Amino acid sequence: MVLRIGSPLSKIRFRVRSFGYRVGSMKINISAILFLVAWPGLLVAQTKLKVAYPTTIGAMSVLWVTKEARLFEKNGLDVELIYIAGSSTIAQAMLAKEIPISEIAIPAVIQADLGGADMVMLAGPNHKPGQKIMAKPEIKTVEALKGKRVGISRFGTSDDFLLRYALTQWNLRADRDVAMIQLGGAPEILAGLSSGTVDAGLLSSPLHLRAAKLGFSLLADLSNSGIDYQGAGVVTTRSFMRENPDTIRRYVRAYVEGLQRLKTDKTFSLKVLAKYTRIKEPETLEETYQHYAIRVMPKIPYPTTKGIQTVLDEIGSRNPKAKSLTPANFIDVTYLKELEQSGFIKNLYGE
Repeated sequence: MVLRIGSPLSKIRFRVRSFGYRVGSMKINISAILFLVAWPGLLVAQTKLKVAYPTTIGAMSVLWVTKEARLFEKNGLDVELIYIAGSSTIAQAMLAKEIPISEIAIPAVIQADLGGADMVMLAGPNHKPGQKIMAKPEIKTVEALKGKRVGISRFGTSDDFLLRYALTQWNLRADRDVAMIQLGGAPEILAGLSSGTVDAGLLSSPLHLRAAKLGFSLLADLSNSGIDYQGAGVVTTRSFMRENPDTIRRYVRAYVEGLQRLKTDKTFSLKVLAKYTRIKEPETLEETYQHYAIRVMPKIPYPTTKGIQTVLDEIGSRNPKAKSLTPANFIDVTYLKELEQSGFIKNLYGE
């Protein structure tokens, strides 16, 4: 091999010969070398992972930003994001070992584990419900939902839990007073409202803003309800974590880096939100960013035990098995603690 370093130093020329046969000539830019040095994960074989997410709302923004900023690759992971409508559907795919990691909310984790699964949440930045109940203009009060059809994504999801919980606060009962209609996902709920399939529906930012522009009214904002709640976060199975600890460690590290990028690089994050939500209106994207990146998500995405207990209490009213369990049964923050105690997160934010 002949190495020629020419002037200027921005280029290095390699001429490679093998057994007297000229294989070729290639140019490598110094900036590319520095990029690889800074991102050592790109120099090793990338671990392939399929990661599922259940909705196209701002609660998924950490996952999307981590992917688009190539932070998974930086940590040696080749992540394929797969959209599967509904957390409960993703839980089934995880039970079938088709998906090792997902971004789903705690109700689906608890329901699956009560059925014998071993799912666990490793990080959970969404500490408040983002759902709003959007309704036809003629429905003026929550009490007027009696006898009406309300669209949710699927049973066993955040929508299911939050609507049931909220209805009890208004002296209404799901299934008896209000018909809960499964529609698949947030876009389908908006479509159901538009077509008249349902009278009201649970939507989060940015789609609730689009519903408002279509003439639907904001009946209740669950993010202002005072409910302690654990929304979407990093979920895997204990068996996968036990068999692949280094993969999980690198995934959580990339996720924490993605959260920091989301919170500190607004311009980039808005572009990512526009890509995945397919929303173009600047004011809608701005409100979505402010709600999730600024108001809801903490720098260190520990799951909220109070929020998990809220879900356990509600599920326990229908399933006695849940009454004997605690939030600790459903979370493992080992890798987050490693990052915090090592000073990694403080360094990430320049503190």
